[in-house]
Amino acid sequence: MDFDAIIIGSGPGGYATAIRLGQKGKKVLLIEKDKIGGECLNYGCIPSKALIELASSMHYLKTIPGFKGDMSIDLASWQEWKWGMIGRLTGGVETLCKSYGVQIERGTGTIIDRNTVSIGDKRFTSENLVIATGSSPVKLPGMDIAMQNRDILDLREIPKSLAIIGGGYIGVELGTAFAKLGTTVTIIEMMDQILPGVDKDITRPVSRTLRDLSVEVLTSTKVESIKEENGYVLHLSSGSDVKADKVLLTVGRIPNTSGFGLENLGLEMDGKFIKTDTGKRTSIEGVYALGDVSGGPMLAHKAFYEAEVVAENICGQNSVVDYHAMPFVIYSDPEISYTGDISGEFENFPLGANGRALGMNSSNGFYRIYFDKSGTVMGSAVVAPHSSEMIGEMTLAVESGLNAMDIGLTIHPHPTISEGLMEVAQGVYSKPLHFKPRD
Repeated sequence: MDFDAIIIGSGPGGYATAIRLGQKGKKVLLIEKDKIGGECLNYGCIPSKALIELASSMHYLKTIPGFKGDMSIDLASWQEWKWGMIGRLTGGVETLCKSYGVQIERGTGTIIDRNTVSIGDKRFTSENLVIATGSSPVKLPGMDIAMQNRDILDLREIPKSLAIIGGGYIGVELGTAFAKLGTTVTIIEMMDQILPGVDKDITRPVSRTLRDLSVEVLTSTKVESIKEENGYVLHLSSGSDVKADKVLLTVGRIPNTSGFGLENLGLEMDGKFIKTDTGKRTSIEGVYALGDVSGGPMLAHKAFYEAEVVAENICGQNSVVDYHAMPFVIYSDPEISYTGDISGEFENFPLGANGRALGMNSSNGFYRIYFDKSGTVMGSAVVAPHSSEMIGEMTLAVESGLNAMDIGLTIHPHPTISEGLMEVAQGVYSKPLHFKPRD
């Protein structure tokens, strides 16, 4: 065999598996048909958060008391910077892979059988095959003229108006960002709330911000058709029309399971996803699948985690996944982050009682800990600026079976947003220092 493992796809799951196997001395081939880093680094996670950061910085200066001055954005220049930044990241990943002896081949890998993959006229063999082909945006019939995430993140001018079909996390994140940049935004969601699947109580601060930004949110509404007419006209199920300069379609993602010979393996499927066991093994020995293509929440950090498991199993360690506490983050305003079991009894601490938050002119949000009768932390939800940077602490608490008192007695730096976690934990077993709960 030419290699110990061939990996198809260089997104977070694919390149992480390659690096881990290379670190363990395995001979690895990594195949990528587009750009190293996949969707996340090039067209999703990284560029979208960069745009959100730009928009939030602009909005902060415009709304902070005492600031005076006019601001404008040259989005074309920002795009040049963005692609340069992405290039540094993807170049770094490629360098890391090569430093561990990983061979990178560009092109479409086609599976011939469980041990053989071709790229054009070349054929490669390996003991193990790892499928990490990721996912793509869902497309709807008759809506091909709408932009997808790749398109909108590469705009070189800020649109005057934007209609977003889909009020999930991508729609809310990008809708918020463009509203802060001065775009008139309409979000259209077929379910009865934005961010479907997330408790309304948790999303309430985000809905408040969208109202403050004058974002029109239309729930329980479907888009029946789109036509180009001095921009775009969207005809809604309510009978009304929405006009916009740009239209973004963001109604979910589907796994990439075609175009690379997957059918030649005859793998067992789980709906549209490749079925795997807890070791990320497929129904065929020596073939693994991980990340978006294997089901579960489509999260880059989940793919990173699964890459560890796959690499260990290829090396004979019999590792399994354990999703006891999976952190989720929505980069809205304020950010929503949650982990573990977010049901049952909980304690709240208001963001408005946090000094650092008030210094940032932010009081819209809260900290929450879910706990059992013994005070053990079962889960957490944090709706606050930079909550994405804090949810790791609560994920560790859940994973480690910590008691709320363990967090409440841990010294947190002051003034920080993170010290609200200490305060809400204190509320579980006593009373927080800077807030008097209602009796």
